[in-house]
Amino acid sequence: YSLSVEKAFNQPSNLEKSGIYPKAFQYLEQVNKNYDEISDVFVKLVMLWQLQLAYGEDFYPKLHQLYRDMPSSELPQTDENKKQLFMISASKVAKQNLIPFFEKWGLRPNNDTIQKVAALGYPILTAEIWKGTDSNPIKPDMPDVNNILEGNQFAWSLKGIGDFEFAKVNLNKSTEEMQIDLKAGVPHNYFDSTYASIKVQNTSGKVVYNKEFYGNKQQNAGTQKVSVKTGDFIELTHLEGGERATLINLDNNKRESLDKKVMYEVTKDGLKKVNQIVNPKPDTEAPTQPQGLYANNLTSNSVELKWNPSTDNIGVKEYQVLRDGQLIQTVQGTTFIDQNLTANKEYKYAVKAVDAAGNTSIQSEILPVKTKDQNVSYEKWDPKKAYTKGHKVEHQGTVYEAVQNHQGNGDPNWIFALSLWKPLTIK
Repeated sequence: YSLSVEKAFNQPSNLEKSGIYPKAFQYLEQVNKNYDEISDVFVKLVMLWQLQLAYGEDFYPKLHQLYRDMPSSELPQTDENKKQLFMISASKVAKQNLIPFFEKWGLRPNNDTIQKVAALGYPILTAEIWKGTDSNPIKPDMPDVNNILEGNQFAWSLKGIGDFEFAKVNLNKSTEEMQIDLKAGVPHNYFDSTYASIKVQNTSGKVVYNKEFYGNKQQNAGTQKVSVKTGDFIELTHLEGGERATLINLDNNKRESLDKKVMYEVTKDGLKKVNQIVNPKPDTEAPTQPQGLYANNLTSNSVELKWNPSTDNIGVKEYQVLRDGQLIQTVQGTTFIDQNLTANKEYKYAVKAVDAAGNTSIQSEILPVKTKDQNVSYEKWDPKKAYTKGHKVEHQGTVYEAVQNHQGNGDPNWIFALSLWKPLTIK
């Protein structure tokens, strides 16, 4: 705090007056560094002070607020855990990945800290702020703050003739949802062309919403909700702009007029104005070949197919099941039951994996499958019943076919009379 007071009163820093910076830079030149082994507490202080020099007077007040908002149960108890939390919290406040800075100073983030800082989604620090001093502070490369809109809820208003609000757009980042409300009417009858437009494009390059408002054409009322996530782009156009195209940041109630065309990238912290919508490179990598195709629960008229999942750089969307070279079904999982097959017949199956971009894998190895023989059941022979020629019955495990029409008289031996019954061999 004494350093802050000196700076506030434009007094020379004690770190410079006492020659602490040269000692700190000498330490930073060492190959194997350990912050805990620094014996001079003022050299240790340089690391902490450089963060304020780089990120401004609000850095530590924001950091302290972060700690105050943290539940007591989550506050670290050991020195090691305190250091790990400090590196994570400092990166949150700076909105940059500060791991390079701390490693330069000999603080050693563990794997969990590295992953948590990376998950924040902030850019990695590239400026050498560890070389900064009071007389020569080094500022990090930060995006233009005028293009950054921090917040979770934003509202756009598009107006036409007589300030008729023909469209209202509300974005809620917490629910990842945008709601577009259209009012019935003519936006602006002086314009015989597209007067305004709203477009949303997701991270894969797909346009998920696109609405053009023709100036002098009647528009119907309606409401539509669109999923909008971090990394997506929003584009709005308005032939007049200015006060007829506005944005309100509902978190801080700041309002601004828009140019005739404005584009935003949805970020972790809010919106970022961009000059163009970035179209991702097309995905041309196909999924891996499905492996391990096998048959299960085979019957006379059906077979269950199973296989191991394929992998893909983006993700497998579905699988194509082929029978005898022809596509018969598309499934999401790695099982499929083929039904209505012919008994005692061989079929050849194969599977292909398909990703969201439509890339298709190499076909799996062909699996030949032969259905079982059909199990036919016959009625039991009744010695008192009448039978017609060709009728089949079962007696004591053997199937018999009637040789002629006849009426049984109850004799149990007639089934063995070759003039009446012919034994059959059924496989």
